[in-house]
Amino acid sequence: MDKKNTNNKKEYKLGLIVLCISILIGITSVSYAVWTQLIEGKTKNSLTTAKLDIDFQNEENEINLEDAIPVSDSKGINSKEYVFELKNTGTIDSNYRLSLVYDEDKYEEDNCQDKKLEFSNIKYVIKELDSTENTANNVEVLNENNGNIYEGEISSGEVKKFSLKLWIKSDADNSIMGKHFHTMVKVEGIQKSQSFDD
Repeated sequence: MDKKNTNNKKEYKLGLIVLCISILIGITSVSYAVWTQLIEGKTKNSLTTAKLDIDFQNEENEINLEDAIPVSDSKGINSKEYVFELKNTGTIDSNYRLSLVYDEDKYEEDNCQDKKLEFSNIKYVIKELDSTENTANNVEVLNENNGNIYEGEISSGEVKKFSLKLWIKSDADNSIMGKHFHTMVKVEGIQKSQSFDD
């Protein structure tokens, strides 16, 4: 019996030693993890962004074609001009894309949701006013799928000024009669190292 008690005591001591070593290893591991977390937590995290703002120069900030009729491109080029500025108020240079999207709030306000003029009936000319590139006569049909009208690059702190003219294309059929076109300019920005096709 004494031998059995002695074996039990040895097993008990061995178990106690293994338990103490396990606890010590666990405490050491947790302490190390907390210590490394504190070291890493003291480093500064920073985020740089491009913030792009649009500011309209016209009295109204709306782009509308109401009761408009189809016109030739030569008349459309001389139609009402919408002037706006694009400002990069962020901290990095950016690629940007300007698009036209339906102004759903205006359609709802005017209760004319069922009178939307389709993008494919609209022609436009957009010009970067301070650019040396002559785009004044680059007439385009508005793309039904995405409404993209212009892409470019803008540096941090830079301001670009644009002129936009819209009209109903001359070969539009009678389905455009009584339709409204309420739109707004949407701007998207991505890092300069990326493209919108990625």
